[in-house]
Amino acid sequence: MRGAHKLCAVGAALVTAAGAASAIAATSGGTAKPNPFTGYPTTIKKIDLSGYQIQTSYPLGKLDKGETYLQTYSGNNVTAVATAGPFAGSPAVHFKYIAMPVAHNMILLVWLEPKFKHNTFVYNLRTHISSVVTWDQPGDPSLGSVFIVKRGKHPIP
Repeated sequence: MRGAHKLCAVGAALVTAAGAASAIAATSGGTAKPNPFTGYPTTIKKIDLSGYQIQTSYPLGKLDKGETYLQTYSGNNVTAVATAGPFAGSPAVHFKYIAMPVAHNMILLVWLEPKFKHNTFVYNLRTHISSVVTWDQPGDPSLGSVFIVKRGKHPIP
């Protein structure tokens, strides 16, 4: 009887070790399949927004409250202009950007501004919700809508 308990204990230990090895391989990229949207854990997928025009409006937030912006993307650059609200008529701004897919019809977008500053957006293109946190308003986000005005040649996953 004692041998049977020992055999069961050894068997359980082997099953546990095999499970742990599988978990480690999956989290380290060993055998895990890449996420179809993000590419994780084997690559970082980015989205080329060249040719896209995107409009955002923000009824909520401190800095962007009441603003509507039209963004035009070309290569790895974005040009944004306020088309309605207190900033309407201000000169357009130009930044480099990085866009990454988060899920189907959802992207993380970062405008890279000078001196290591950035604006970070999450666009849910299915629900048309835009969330943004800007570098100059610590902890004070804006929330509003997002719509694609013109599509570029690269689809958004």
